[in-house]
Amino acid sequence: MKKKAAARGAAKRPSGKPKAAACIVIHDLPQALTALRAAESLGKAATLWSAPGAGIYAGAGWFAAVERKARAAVPAAKARFVLDCAERADMVQDAFRATISDVRFSGPAAIAGKLSDIAGKSGARLHRRRPNALDLACVNDPETVCLQYLSGELKTGR
Repeated sequence: MKKKAAARGAAKRPSGKPKAAACIVIHDLPQALTALRAAESLGKAATLWSAPGAGIYAGAGWFAAVERKARAAVPAAKARFVLDCAERADMVQDAFRATISDVRFSGPAAIAGKLSDIAGKSGARLHRRRPNALDLACVNDPETVCLQYLSGELKTGR
């Protein structure tokens, strides 16, 4: 009897961490819209990443505008947007001021600790590594590829 009860209790416990949202690298608003529409149509969550270092050359204002417009156009989509600021702590701070809640920083750990404290005070998150992701940079049919990727039919090779 005890074994059956223990087995039932074990079955009710969650099995490890929840599966992370699929990550897609976007380079412009049309790609963000495509990714969000695919995620919404499949009922999946997605994390939309900027290109590496985009916070430096495109800026936080650009990324904040892309996020704002994409969310307004596809409000039911479950998504997180992450701006990559490479090793530039000043760009990370610009991103936080622009109300971007997820930012990547690849600079020194000591500075990352300070930025993480700043992020925590505003409810933002600091990411240290880029995940495996689908990059839409050279994709001819982003809609089909996003649907395949989000449904698990397509894997990334990064």
